[in-house]
Amino acid sequence: MNRNKWIGVGILGIVAVVAAIYIFFVANQPKEVAIIGLLGGEKIGLFQSQEFLDTMKKKNHLNVDYRKAGSIAMAVETAQNHNAENYDYLFPASKMAAEIYKEQGGTAVASDIIFNTPLVLYSRKPVVDALMTQKVVTQREGIYYVNMKSLAALIAKGTSWESIGLPQLYGNVLVDTTDPNASNSGNMFLGLLANSINNGKVVTEDSLPQVEETVRRIYQEIGHMQSSSSDMFNQFLKQGVGAYPIVAGYENQILELTRMEPDLFQQVKSDLVLLYPTPTVWADHVYVALTENGKKGMDALLTKEVQAMAWKNHGFRTIAAGTADTSLFQVKGVPKDITGVMPMPSYAVMQKLMQSIR
Repeated sequence: MNRNKWIGVGILGIVAVVAAIYIFFVANQPKEVAIIGLLGGEKIGLFQSQEFLDTMKKKNHLNVDYRKAGSIAMAVETAQNHNAENYDYLFPASKMAAEIYKEQGGTAVASDIIFNTPLVLYSRKPVVDALMTQKVVTQREGIYYVNMKSLAALIAKGTSWESIGLPQLYGNVLVDTTDPNASNSGNMFLGLLANSINNGKVVTEDSLPQVEETVRRIYQEIGHMQSSSSDMFNQFLKQGVGAYPIVAGYENQILELTRMEPDLFQQVKSDLVLLYPTPTVWADHVYVALTENGKKGMDALLTKEVQAMAWKNHGFRTIAAGTADTSLFQVKGVPKDITGVMPMPSYAVMQKLMQSIR
């Protein structure tokens, strides 16, 4: 065999080896999996961020999609309509939503708490100044705290804004919330308000009759409620103190705003005040995997990389950021640790409260 033929054979051999190596690695590469689920509005910023999408795709081989839904609504509708086969996961903002899904006959492959964030109130400086005069709000170490028993008493008595020095505001002292029968932030505030009316004690089956009528009357006065926490927060930011003197929401919403929409934050930061209820309640963001592919999404969300991203860019308190570095954000008055947390009423009691205001 002449020299040129040997060269040809060698080249063919190299090509064959390279092709075999390529085929081996391609064949053994994990296949990208597409998953879709129902997502609470407060987590949309995370799920839309390019860093999150790239991490899920490149490191976890997942193409993640979602449909926006209120936490309570997604649990009820998915279970009652038997359409869980259309989704790989549910990602509400509460354990109660997961309980409702199970109670309504829904089944799951796995579930776990992924993030936590406390319930907070958002207001404006003139309102906070008036509430400080009433000793409902106090400031300690630069953090504003609202005494929930005192605030609930003002609300329950039908106290007007005018009577506490705010004649420019219409009507009585109220906290605007999302619909407790659709959204978790509203559901949590319903439980916290009921506990506060119950002299700061967790409402039980026995004490429910003592607070139920007062709660029903308050929610009749609140009137129309948004079905999404993100929609509620955006309305608060854009419509001002006249439309929304105080709203209930999540701590992470203002923290995320500094990262995702810094220009908007600069516009509102001088007048916006973050209030921590004493006591408050935690929102436990539970991921419910409906399929095996959905479980891959849960495992990816629990990785240190995604957990750290969720805190530094979106303000969710996570396992990786349990003792959170609040200096990452430009928001004044964010405590390092959340104290003074009380339990929500039981699932059975909350169901009755939700029904009474429906």
